[in-house]
Amino acid sequence: MLLAFALAFQAGTAQLMASSPAPDSVTRRDSAAVYSGRLGQLNVQALRLERADVVVDGVLEDAAWSKAALLTGFSTYSPVDGRPAQDSTEVRLFYTAEAMYIAIRAWAPPGTVRATLAERDRISNDDWIAVHFDTFNDRRRAFVFGVNPLGIQADGMRSEQSAGPGVSRASLGAADLTQDYVWQSKGRLLDDGFAVEIRIPFKSVRFQLGAPQDWGLQVVRQTQRNGYQVTWAPTSRARQSFGVQAGYLRGMRDMKRGVVLDVTPVATLRTSGAPDSTRDAWRYGTQEQFGADVRWGVTSNFTLNATANPDFSQVETDVGQIPGDPRFALFFPELRPFFVEGSEQFDAPNRLVYTRRIVNPRVAAKLTGKIPRTDIGLLTAVDGAEFSADGSTNPIFNILRVRRDIGDESTAGLLFTDRSEGAQYNRVGGFDTRLQFRRMYSVEARVHGSATRERGARRDGSMLEFNTGRTGRSYGYRYGVMAVSPDFEARSGFVNRTDFVRGQVNQRWTRFGRKGGWWDQQQNFLTATTLWSWDDFSGGMPPLENRVSLDNTFTLRGGWRVGVQPEVQAIAFDPRRYSALGVVRGSDTVAFEPSGRQTLGAVQFQVNSPQWRYAGVTLQSTLGRDPDFFETATVTRRDMDLAVDMRPSPQVRVGLLVRYQHYGRVRDGTRLSEQVVPRLRLEYQFTRALFFRFIGQLESRSRDALRDPRTDAPILERSSAGAWTPIAARQSLLARADWLVQYLPSPGTVVFMGYGNALDASLSNRPGDLRPRADGFFVKLSYLFRAGVPRRAMAGP
Repeated sequence: MLLAFALAFQAGTAQLMASSPAPDSVTRRDSAAVYSGRLGQLNVQALRLERADVVVDGVLEDAAWSKAALLTGFSTYSPVDGRPAQDSTEVRLFYTAEAMYIAIRAWAPPGTVRATLAERDRISNDDWIAVHFDTFNDRRRAFVFGVNPLGIQADGMRSEQSAGPGVSRASLGAADLTQDYVWQSKGRLLDDGFAVEIRIPFKSVRFQLGAPQDWGLQVVRQTQRNGYQVTWAPTSRARQSFGVQAGYLRGMRDMKRGVVLDVTPVATLRTSGAPDSTRDAWRYGTQEQFGADVRWGVTSNFTLNATANPDFSQVETDVGQIPGDPRFALFFPELRPFFVEGSEQFDAPNRLVYTRRIVNPRVAAKLTGKIPRTDIGLLTAVDGAEFSADGSTNPIFNILRVRRDIGDESTAGLLFTDRSEGAQYNRVGGFDTRLQFRRMYSVEARVHGSATRERGARRDGSMLEFNTGRTGRSYGYRYGVMAVSPDFEARSGFVNRTDFVRGQVNQRWTRFGRKGGWWDQQQNFLTATTLWSWDDFSGGMPPLENRVSLDNTFTLRGGWRVGVQPEVQAIAFDPRRYSALGVVRGSDTVAFEPSGRQTLGAVQFQVNSPQWRYAGVTLQSTLGRDPDFFETATVTRRDMDLAVDMRPSPQVRVGLLVRYQHYGRVRDGTRLSEQVVPRLRLEYQFTRALFFRFIGQLESRSRDALRDPRTDAPILERSSAGAWTPIAARQSLLARADWLVQYLPSPGTVVFMGYGNALDASLSNRPGDLRPRADGFFVKLSYLFRAGVPRRAMAGP
């Protein structure tokens, strides 16, 4: 079915592609043409050689490099745009029928380059250079191939929607690095900088049909000693889009992917243990699992992935999060290989597609690709029956995402998701569009509805959103309104709150320091939010929440960032959320009455140090008063998030993360809750492919028995049988230690050997009383078979 779907679209557009005119191209000036970004020479004529004769070793002495196109003239982008780059960078590139070749020469003052023998995709604290290839030339997404000075790889897909708040649109954090491709790279540190060579097989990327074709091209360099990012194609912070400002690689033709067929068999052995309550011993059970993943490049622009009995063993625990607001669920990112590949085709607003809802699929398949100006993603999966309502019916997921390019920067998309268990189902469908015009203005509209059938009854819900904004260099704004009805449900997505109508206003002012001054950028970001319940808004009632905050962020010379964010909020508690609670008054149990509206203030502080040669530090803290949604009272809030990244040698990395949060009752000074989550991550990289990792994490959580803020009487909770019981104090002290040895010569070929141990001291809440409650050992073996490629050409040197 998936293949027929692809071929139908393919046939329907063949005539359109055949009749499309060839794009304009520039005339090559000589055998080693130079293209300066600062001079506006952004149309790079692609050079095709019959043979490469290049050894990927980081030594730029092969004869082919003297013929390659040369990119120079980089400009600053962050924290200040439009200035000449402080350090010189040269990038050379050419291609053969099978692969793209890239040589990087980056200059820097002696002793200033940051480089470690890092784990794959974890080079953001080093100096790095990333090459962006927009292979469909749609100016909306691009393959990202990043390297640090030693050639350690970071790769993924960058889309215009992927950069999170506070993340530079040029940084690696703006790309989805969970996707891994097979390519080769090698780098060397030099006295005056570094050099890297790269080979990217065309088998590893998707690109448009037809010839000749143009690709979007951008190069980004990060220098840690001063915190600056520079780009080859000059990029303005005033533009709404980052990708549309890239240059071009013109006249690509005659690329031969051959048969694109990857088969990855996977074998896993797990042994899990737990204390036996009937005797002083442990019970152990062993489980073997065999499966396989298949990737087939149907055409150069469509890929079919399938998996049978897949293994999604977790090799790294999710970082402990502090659930400060009980109204919202915690979000954890998708890291499983089958789902992350091609995940950009399923980008949907408001996280309406969240593949971690497919917990343990028995089989799954997906088709991803692009025909002219239209992206298509189709996924089908059969989940384990243990995750169904009755425990015996396998949930079936179907997700379809179609998105159409409009003009140079705008899009419109359709989404349909379905999760079915026999006659029961949850379905979501809708339309979204993003229209950009005059380079810095945008309008977004999103309309989605859900239909849920459960226990013979059906309920329908809706989600509506409208935003408009301006992105200017010195001034920008964003105004928006969003409404989610009480019955809206997305069981294939992640929607952590329903039953609200929210209006929001954002205003941004940015100033830039003079060249050579003590500060580079100052940004003030004013946010005002008003929120109603769905019924209160339609009934003309006052809002439940009003918030105003002013985020003041300063980027100082040398890479320091300092932020101060005061916030004032007025909160009213929705009585419907407390309908199952009661308190004792006299001899009767009466309904619990939430407290009245509260006006509160707090201040958040944040400091980010530069990435020094051996360490970097981030500290974030909040002080002030907050609403407590358990007792509906006012609490004093003190929290801290400290992250320290240490690199005592190129092979050793130590990461320390401490999260702390304390809520104290204002009315009597007693502690309501306290949570502490320290985490240690220790890594030793023997070689690029072989490393050892230890992760230790402790989670201490405590919450006092809940009391009525008016009378101090215990708050009671009514069970389904109608009995009232006090909401007692809770405490937990959990610890976990995970050890892993990993051999990963290339994506898909891995050997994992790991041991995990969970400990518990919740009864006493004393670290000295920690006792094992579970442990497990696992071995995972997988091997990537790639049709038509020698094994030595797949390993990253």
